Amino acid sequence: MSGPSTYVPKSAIGRWFESRLPVMGLVHSSFVAYPTPKNLNYWWTFGAILSFMLVAQIVTGIVLAMHYTPHTTMAFNSVEHIMRDVNWGWMIRYLHANGASMFFLAVYIHIARGLY
Repeated sequence: MSGPSTYVPKSAIGRWFESRLPVMGLVHSSFVAYPTPKNLNYWWTFGAILSFMLVAQIVTGIVLAMHYTPHTTMAFNSVEHIMRDVNWGWMIRYLHANGASMFFLAVYIHIARGLY
């Protein structure tokens, strides 16, 4: 932002710290007093949530694909291997499964924001 910070500490100690190390003024001007358009609200965060979930789906999908065997007789055993033998494999599998559901939920909310 241009110009000095609009942050004024209420206590004398706060003013003393602010005059020597203006960290709180920087935080205030970056996050609290940052000018944003009036139509920007929390519905817009679903775009960032979608980006995060897409990256999470890609990463967990690649990790799962490295351990999965797509053969009719070995598929179940490869899933059991992921769940039992791979470090944090159970967590990666559940993150991938639940992440897909959350991704579609966020897509529907993100589209509904634009429609209504």
